[in-house]
Amino acid sequence: MNKYKLIIIGSLFSLTACAGFLGSKSVEDGTNAPNKDYDTVNGSIKVGHNANVGDLSTVNGSVRVSSDSQVGDASTVNGSVTFAENVKAESAETVNGSIKLGDNCDIEENVETVNGSITTNSGCIIHENVETVNGSIKVYHSEIKGDIETVNGNIYLLQSSTVDDIIVHKPNKGWFSSSKTKTPKIVLGKNSEIKGDLEFEREVKLYVHDSVEIDDDIENADIINYSGEEKPY
Repeated sequence: MNKYKLIIIGSLFSLTACAGFLGSKSVEDGTNAPNKDYDTVNGSIKVGHNANVGDLSTVNGSVRVSSDSQVGDASTVNGSVTFAENVKAESAETVNGSIKLGDNCDIEENVETVNGSITTNSGCIIHENVETVNGSIKVYHSEIKGDIETVNGNIYLLQSSTVDDIIVHKPNKGWFSSSKTKTPKIVLGKNSEIKGDLEFEREVKLYVHDSVEIDDDIENADIINYSGEEKPY
């Protein structure tokens, strides 16, 4: 999880580089400028429908992309990242905020936050990893071609979603985690599929639907089996 240090360092660099760019930015519907980036410091960025633009970057503000648009890297430090349906992007990143992906989003690289949740709605494809430190991850009928990773968050793999590995890291007291943390819940919902491994460096509660196949011998996991439409978690 040392990579999150790089996110913050990179954000501080952006703050210096973009010192002259303040206020919110708005991209009109249908804009076709794939090589044009939109940067700001204290303000949000909103991209209209059916647009094609470059990177979106702010420090204090949200990033919102409307339906059927394509963007480069979408990032903020203090704010949320929200994509409507059918959005394509290189990546989605924040430090303090949530990330929400609408139906059928396609993300070429990582989706990651430090302090916030991540939600992917039906039909999304993430070609690399989905990661949080302190925040839940909810995956609905989506394909994660890389791993899902967290430290203190709950993970919900639901509605026939697939992933390579699920990894829960041991808290690092020197960075984002306190000495008292709740036991993470890992939910493998109906017809979900783990193509790789379940790696738990700390104790977790593992809820497994009876339609899901996993190894019986998983370290650091308190396994709770369930069936049908139950939601024991």
